Amino acid sequence: MRVAHRPLAQLPEPARAAITERTGKGCVVADMECGDSSGVAALLTPPHGGERVFIKGLPQDHERAGELDREAAINPHLPPYAPRLLWQARVGGWHLLAFEGLTASPWADFHPGSAHLAPTAALLSDLATRPAPEIPLMTAWDRWGPYCDPDDQDLLTGDRLLHTDPTATNVMIAPGRAWLIDWAWAARGPAWADAAIWALRLVLDGHHTPEQAHARALHIPAYATAPRHGLRVLAEAEARSWEDWQAYGTTGLERTVTAARAFADYCADIAAGETGEHSRDAAAP
Repeated sequence: MRVAHRPLAQLPEPARAAITERTGKGCVVADMECGDSSGVAALLTPPHGGERVFIKGLPQDHERAGELDREAAINPHLPPYAPRLLWQARVGGWHLLAFEGLTASPWADFHPGSAHLAPTAALLSDLATRPAPEIPLMTAWDRWGPYCDPDDQDLLTGDRLLHTDPTATNVMIAPGRAWLIDWAWAARGPAWADAAIWALRLVLDGHHTPEQAHARALHIPAYATAPRHGLRVLAEAEARSWEDWQAYGTTGLERTVTAARAFADYCADIAAGETGEHSRDAAAP
């Protein structure tokens, strides 16, 4: 469900007062328009220097409020390319999270030839090596299992930390580094899963062909060694989930559904080709 945005200045007075108490008066406020998971999102810059702060929040009774609880719980366990949580507050009917403010691109450019592709691939290569923390986390199967054959559960089982949503709007590029933000859907699963979803986002956000996206994702070792049937299962599940949302009546998903289906069909072709190669090898004298 998409969330209606409001400027920070339209928060209830107790919520605004709680922010000012922690950040000081006179901050320059830049309300953020991208993303659809926060009721408020704003970058605050102190007037005389000091640490910038990014504020996001939702009404406490919103049906997606649990995402903020999950994001706060996972933050101490995240790698250094995730912004650190500075504080949180429940006040004025709102749950607010405050993160370190970044000096970086508003979001990554995933188009072919972009200088943002290599640092994003490097970040995802590192993430694929990191074990999930021993805290309650959803699993990849929790997220995508409803759109899979039950016999495929083992393919989406693993012990790595997953972000699960490496979109262009969740990657920010700074000189010499990349950041991965918005960890509300962190999960435990196979090491290659985030790279596979990134490949789909290269098609959707960067207008790659599925072939180009696959070739780019092969630069990530976990993706290069992923079982091709596993890629097919995950890509098909992601496509079905978007098709389900569209059928439910969510508008504005035409490009997403088209891109997800194109990448899923490409992964199916890869898996079928691998099966054919194995069959020919088995039949060879």
